[in-house]
Amino acid sequence: MNLNFNHLKALQAVAKYESITKAAKSLDMTQPAVSVQLKNLQDQFDVPLTEVIGKKVHITEFGLELVEMSERIFSEMNQIEHRMKELKGLLAGKIRISAVSTGKYIIPYLISEFMKLHPHVEISLEVSNRYKVLAHLEENSTDLAFLSISPEDLDLDSVTLAENKWYLACSPEHSEKFQKLIDQDKWGEIPFILREKGSGTRVIMERFFEDRDIAIKSRMELSTNEAVKQAVMAGLGVSVLSLYSMRSEVADGRIKLLEFKGLPIKAHWRLVWLKQKRHQPAVMAFIRWLTENNQEVFGKLLNP
Repeated sequence: MNLNFNHLKALQAVAKYESITKAAKSLDMTQPAVSVQLKNLQDQFDVPLTEVIGKKVHITEFGLELVEMSERIFSEMNQIEHRMKELKGLLAGKIRISAVSTGKYIIPYLISEFMKLHPHVEISLEVSNRYKVLAHLEENSTDLAFLSISPEDLDLDSVTLAENKWYLACSPEHSEKFQKLIDQDKWGEIPFILREKGSGTRVIMERFFEDRDIAIKSRMELSTNEAVKQAVMAGLGVSVLSLYSMRSEVADGRIKLLEFKGLPIKAHWRLVWLKQKRHQPAVMAFIRWLTENNQEVFGKLLNP
């Protein structure tokens, strides 16, 4: 049998895209070149690997078994490559991180510092709301998650990092008016800007007001922290925002913080992962580094 990696990569790409044209594009090859690789691979077997139905190329049951085996082969080859770099004193590998949207103001700095020390490590970062981050954990499609509110229904390990504080924020021109309404307990007259359902900030906000039996009036609902922050600065209403997401705007006077008993709301940033997860060396190194250096890095973020 005469197999090579190019044969298997072509089969993997066709299985993923169900199209030789799209597979060729993903591999940076021509369509005829991919077809040749598939033919050479097919010549090694007496049973078909692919079949064309309509305009799509489908992988047969045996072909899918071969795809799965090839994925294991490539994974082992990557491990060999990473191990060789480790023996040379070069940490290598890939780290997949899923972060809640507020984390975008923090996690790039943590990654940057780590990658300066380990330039051969590749990091994949996806930023989304809390609901999607937890879904990535459950699906095992991420190595680590960066969030403030940990779920109670997942068996997780974690590293507790810096404190996260949320404040009531509004534009400077409305701060006096809104503060007066708060002092008079007239919450129904204050227009609130909310994050979408599923976000950690929305959960924090709802818990805070529900615990105090306060009913707030929603003026609009937005899907990102940045959109909420811009709406606040535009004078559209009040919202609860993490200090990390608006520290520059507060310092410059573009956002004013409102006062109320119980504020700021406090939680902690955490790096979490599934307890049964078997981490690669690069992931373990990142966890160790962050555990040892988080105070210094977070201190720079709040006091640049």
